[in-house]
Amino acid sequence: MKKIICILTLVAVFSLPMTALSKTIVMVDSEKQFTLAQTLFAQKDYLAAANEYIRFFHLFADDERVEQARYKTGVAYFYAGKHQDAQRHFQKIIDRFSDSGFAPDAMFKLSELYAVTNRPAMAVAILKNLVVLTRDTAVRDTACFMLGWLLLDKAEDLKAGSDFKIFPLEEANKYFSMISVEGRQKYPIGDTVAALSQKDLVEKKDPTLAGIFAVIPGGGLLYCERYQDALVSFLLNTALIYAAYTSFENDNPALGGVLSFVEAGFYTGNIYGSVSGAHKYNKSKREAFIHQIKTDYQGRLKISLRPGLIKDGLSLAIRYEF
Repeated sequence: MKKIICILTLVAVFSLPMTALSKTIVMVDSEKQFTLAQTLFAQKDYLAAANEYIRFFHLFADDERVEQARYKTGVAYFYAGKHQDAQRHFQKIIDRFSDSGFAPDAMFKLSELYAVTNRPAMAVAILKNLVVLTRDTAVRDTACFMLGWLLLDKAEDLKAGSDFKIFPLEEANKYFSMISVEGRQKYPIGDTVAALSQKDLVEKKDPTLAGIFAVIPGGGLLYCERYQDALVSFLLNTALIYAAYTSFENDNPALGGVLSFVEAGFYTGNIYGSVSGAHKYNKSKREAFIHQIKTDYQGRLKISLRPGLIKDGLSLAIRYEF
């Protein structure tokens, strides 16, 4: 019986078409696969590179470059505009945080992703977490430096998008001050810290006081240094009040009522505009203060949140550009 089975097997094998026996078997090793992905990335074919990196860490799960491949997958998706895919890969690395791995790189890049997709609060949160998690002084210094400028650059967006009161200037000063002595030679922010310490000297207008002054039409706007608006408000409100008064005096209550109703709207708008004007004044002064800090720093460096690789022999490259 065994002889018959062997004979039948041999017959089946030799009866196969020659094309089936002549197919080329391609052997893929980890080095070739990783090199292919790196080459595609260097050529800026980011989606193709991402696919090859993914194939690499699935085929060679035990290779020491798996985490790097996942990180480069996230970067490739980021450059390709696939932000959700990039975020997913960065987050998988961050979830297994280690200073010796690519987690700091992933957190820097994820922060950049949030910044360019107009989610500054998330970008700030990622960098704050990195400051807490890392034990590497150089990484912490870089995170504090980037965090300080991000807080300054997105100060108004952060204030407007928060459900609770935040103080970007104070926080920026705090994180700049946390940079180590060694780090301050790489990131010379001494003058910036000194300038931020003068933030309380920035001229401000009290919104409550502006509202009180607005009891006299145009008074609140005058306090906010909006002189033309103050004059218009005073003349308009005065004219309507006088017209309403004259109507009632001339036994024309219908017209007087209509004019009083219209004047009530303008008068309320005068108060609201005064309070709003104080907030706008403060915002304008704050933006001018931050702009001056940036301008002073620009003579030495230009700032942009673009950290490069820390691992694999490459330095952390931050391009400074306003």
